[in-house]
Amino acid sequence: MSKEFVKIRNTTAVLIAILLGLFAYSLPLYAGNDRAYHLEEKTTIDIPFVGKITTYTSTYLAGCQLKESTRVKMHNPLIKTLSDSDGLIEEAQLSDLCDKVQWLKDDESGEYVRTAFADIRAREHRDMEADEVHIDMEVDQNDIDDLPRMTHEILPGKKNIMGFSCKEVLTQVYSDEMKHPIVINELYTTDSRALSKVTRARKELFEDLGYAEDHAEGVPDLIKLAYEAIREDQEWERPDGEVIYFHIEMVDEDMDTIFSMTYEVQTAERTTYRVDQFTLR
Repeated sequence: MSKEFVKIRNTTAVLIAILLGLFAYSLPLYAGNDRAYHLEEKTTIDIPFVGKITTYTSTYLAGCQLKESTRVKMHNPLIKTLSDSDGLIEEAQLSDLCDKVQWLKDDESGEYVRTAFADIRAREHRDMEADEVHIDMEVDQNDIDDLPRMTHEILPGKKNIMGFSCKEVLTQVYSDEMKHPIVINELYTTDSRALSKVTRARKELFEDLGYAEDHAEGVPDLIKLAYEAIREDQEWERPDGEVIYFHIEMVDEDMDTIFSMTYEVQTAERTTYRVDQFTLR
């Protein structure tokens, strides 16, 4: 991955993790070679002065192949001017979960290089040792006592998203420094086979690559980290299934938004396998 892409991804992950801090698999049975599972995901972060940052992720899964293409777009004109890529960064990677290899673009040659998972694990270990920024999601009882008051409720009934039946979760964080609570909405579904298949494949990929338990590639991972960090003390529950929608918003005393983030699965489908879906350009 390019250094600029990694920097933006990590910075965004740290910011989200800080905000959220407020408050033994065998090889999966992936899709056969005659069909594929396809996800389109969108995450939008909006911060005054910084502006809007939108991330689009397109994922295909078939057999042992997992291809993910990510596009990060920065909308702030100043940031776009300072960016070498004019505020638009695109990355793609293809993994083979059976052969334990991944194709990544080399920054110097621009060519995709076949790399063994073992080599990626070694590089990840070196990067973690050299990285000065670490996300610590461990929470002890003293931390819990210092947290703002929070309410957490799995709402009755169900909502329909893209034809999938979803359970809604509403969390509100009340801080003495803020007149209005931070509001978090989540939707979970067990209906989407594509979403569950891709989620399971990603989990196995992260395990194969030797990522630490606090490694997060996107909003669903960060939500799980937050739950795991505080659920034991707060006795929170989460619905079965996978996150298909997530929204967090902070407002000031005048009800003006000072931070918002929305994650949504825009497409989750089973489709016919095509070679071009798994081709790197």
